[in-house]
Amino acid sequence: MGKDKSKGTFDVSKAGPIRSIDYKLSRAIYDLFDGETMKLIPNWLGLIPYEIYILPGMYLAIIQVLWLGSPNPIQFHLLPHWFAYSIFQLLKGSIKTPRPGCWIPGMKKFIDESHCSHGHEWQSFPSGHTGIAASLATALFMEMLYSEDPHFFEINIKSMGTRRLIAYTGVFVAFMIGIHRVSKGYHSLFDSMTGCLIGCCIGFISWTSLEYFKKLYSRLCEERGGSKGSKDKDLDEDLCDNYTFAQKDDELGYWVNDYDMFNLKLFKEPEIDKAIGIIRIILSIPVLYLLVKFFVKDFWNLASIKH
Repeated sequence: MGKDKSKGTFDVSKAGPIRSIDYKLSRAIYDLFDGETMKLIPNWLGLIPYEIYILPGMYLAIIQVLWLGSPNPIQFHLLPHWFAYSIFQLLKGSIKTPRPGCWIPGMKKFIDESHCSHGHEWQSFPSGHTGIAASLATALFMEMLYSEDPHFFEINIKSMGTRRLIAYTGVFVAFMIGIHRVSKGYHSLFDSMTGCLIGCCIGFISWTSLEYFKKLYSRLCEERGGSKGSKDKDLDEDLCDNYTFAQKDDELGYWVNDYDMFNLKLFKEPEIDKAIGIIRIILSIPVLYLLVKFFVKDFWNLASIKH
């Protein structure tokens, strides 16, 4: 790899033949987006929409899960996001690979300096940004084009044109994030492509794992004919009420129907009802703090955010 472990330095001239080709291709992409106008494209079309969807989108998804109890944001956002983040953090901490922008002359112009210190300079493989973007793009793509009842942050999306627009916008932003990570010196092309591949696999398995149970529930309620007017003795509602609301394109109405802050639809036990209300308040405080912090502080220095 060309790394001198005794001195903690990296000599690109000592890289193996495959890595040498990788660095040459990475440098070509870097040079392509080094112009005055071209250098802005990966930021505006990749980094900015990515960070807005990743962080405020995550906070919005958490709030919806907390206060509504809906599983939809878990399926297309939270699970693929956190699953990918965990995997990539473990991989990057275990596989020491130099960041091109920290070591290769001519590729140090754009990289945020915080990525070249405290061990981050050896965390190029695989690209976490690209992997998380690919994971979320894949889950969103599956939700829009393969779900029988697609949702986007509890908004029911029925128009196929709108579904395609959302799905392919996610894919495009993920692609541009890959370009951003290479063109700014954070990762080599190989590291970014590997992150993309792993991320796509995580997004696919995250979405399909939960879709199985959603489809099974829908099939059972479809065979039953929806709500029958008979209430479950423990839940005080028909088990297919959610399905019935969804058939009317009003699944959000199901979650807000007879809403009580100290109530969880899954249980009718006083202790749990009290606990869910307290938990909603406690967890909302740090989430809202992080949301405000993002727009007040983090948004103006997106390159320093590490994933």
